[in-house]
Amino acid sequence: MRVAVPVTGGVVDGPGEGEVVRIYEVGNDVKLIEEYENPAKYAMAARGVHMLKSALERGAEAFIVAEIGPPGLRYLESKAKIYLGKGYPVELALERFMKGELPEIKEPTHGHHHERKVNRF
Repeated sequence: MRVAVPVTGGVVDGPGEGEVVRIYEVGNDVKLIEEYENPAKYAMAARGVHMLKSALERGAEAFIVAEIGPPGLRYLESKAKIYLGKGYPVELALERFMKGELPEIKEPTHGHHHERKVNRF
């Protein structure tokens, strides 16, 4: 399975913030397939979607991210699974992914423009 990870300084980042995108082949072991500059760095709107699209075009079937907003979640709906690796060094996130220990993201981790998601009762 190909897994895409936005990375800054060796740590899992958000799709709109990561300096680079790494694509890994994950099976019995982990192999780095490709690393490239995150196209989100040059986008004016829905930055994270640009990163997600680029990784899907390279065969990504899953994503490990630090956060994801509504546009990114909508974009990946029925295209790929998304897992939360916030604060993890990439190697640890991939290890936990392989063990099934990363939570799958089913709803945005923040609102539009990185406002905090607030639960209202």
